[in-house]
Amino acid sequence: MLSIIILNYKLANLIKYQLKELTSYNFSFESEIIVVDNDSHDNIAIVMKEFDGVRFIQAGSNKGCGAGNNVAIKQAKGEYILILNPDIRISKSTIEYMYNFLKNHERIGIVAPRLINGDSTLQETCFRFPNIFYPLFRRTILSKTSVGKKWLDDFLMRDINHESTQEVDWVMGSCYMTRKKNYENINYFDEGIFLYLEDIDVCRRMWESGYSVYYLGAVSAIHLHQQASRNKTNVLFSILFNKLTRAHIKSWLYYVKKNRGKVYPLNCPSSKRD
Repeated sequence: MLSIIILNYKLANLIKYQLKELTSYNFSFESEIIVVDNDSHDNIAIVMKEFDGVRFIQAGSNKGCGAGNNVAIKQAKGEYILILNPDIRISKSTIEYMYNFLKNHERIGIVAPRLINGDSTLQETCFRFPNIFYPLFRRTILSKTSVGKKWLDDFLMRDINHESTQEVDWVMGSCYMTRKKNYENINYFDEGIFLYLEDIDVCRRMWESGYSVYYLGAVSAIHLHQQASRNKTNVLFSILFNKLTRAHIKSWLYYVKKNRGKVYPLNCPSSKRD
């Protein structure tokens, strides 16, 4: 059985259109859909009345992305878990491909499809694990320097064929599938990370528990992505006044401290590079 989990924070209208698609799919396996609301105070409760077959959980407070997903994962009935952001549009065939790929590969812990923009251009959503230069080259004007460009090209895996299926360090958490037992084995999402980097952390702990992460370039989903925390032109202004930027930096510091500055977990692709 597959449990599809969608976390809402003030995106009820996006979820409405997403659920219209998902509830129309007739999968070759059992499935359920769970929507968790992180204390949004939007019209999500009204939207959910249109979808009687969808489980709706009010988290009660906004404790962050990982914590909200944990609420649903712990109540999920499925052996397999698909995490979907509200801004993902995904076909029945892509979901079934992900499900069957994971089912047929016992030592793979996470699979994610290639994500594309609304105009069908590629989104860069598979990555190498970041080192200490991550905040500088990912979030500041230093990304425009020759050193920064080289670092970004490597971090964003611009040297690979994004239409092929392959092992990667980590994948963006907007759309990926794993087994419920994998989440249980790594003790779910780390709730010390409020927002951003929860996907890096989960993939890292998947590698550490002996399971790999795969990017499925053969299938795709549309991601209507907005990078609301990024402001490369004035980083100081962004840190002072952009709540999402501050959350991103706080998560990065937590992640570095947690892993004691160690960049790569054992056996991930980057740990094997010369």
